Amino acid sequence: MATYLPLLFSPVLILLLMFYLKFKFSIENWKNIYTALILGIVAVIVLVASDYAFEYRWHGILRNMRRTAAYVFVGIAFASELGKFLVLRYAFLKKELINDPLDGIIYAFLVGLGFSTVAAILFHFGIIGTDKVHNLELFLWIYPLGTLAFAVVLGYFMGMGYTRKNSFIDDSTGLLLATFFHAVFYFCFITSDIRLLIITLIGFVIISGALLVRAINLKP
Repeated sequence: MATYLPLLFSPVLILLLMFYLKFKFSIENWKNIYTALILGIVAVIVLVASDYAFEYRWHGILRNMRRTAAYVFVGIAFASELGKFLVLRYAFLKKELINDPLDGIIYAFLVGLGFSTVAAILFHFGIIGTDKVHNLELFLWIYPLGTLAFAVVLGYFMGMGYTRKNSFIDDSTGLLLATFFHAVFYFCFITSDIRLLIITLIGFVIISGALLVRAINLKP
């Protein structure tokens, strides 16, 4: 079993992000920040419900690649990103708190880190997830960083959807891409392929970095 230390990584990232926001944007009203974190925690319910549904249907037996792929892509990745998407869509975008891609990314960071704080605990104790995951401790350390990469993709496209008034296409693109990245990330730990994991992480850095820079440049 993994040690408890990786479970502190998401809370530490939350504190670092809040310090950055405080000094970068001189935030006076933290209500929306705290709301994003809390709703990110609540969004874990979607993941838990999805994991329970797959457990009820297959009793945790992923005996072939088709079952494994369905569980990873739908049960874990899509359920996780759907929970975050619903929070961003109805708690922030609908209230016009997200006005551009950078706003979307910042709120997605907060929601994602709130989500990963609780999800990591559930993965650690085997409440969700599969025992096919190799090197659980490494997974728990990298999971919050992966969450930030997924957040960049999801938040960027949701913010773009607002600016272009074409939310359905952009929202769908963000949700599906974040789901794909999440699934590939999780699958790396099932296959225990360190080369695939390294290539995946490098890809995450390049893609999320490019989107983040573009979002900053698009900020009015």
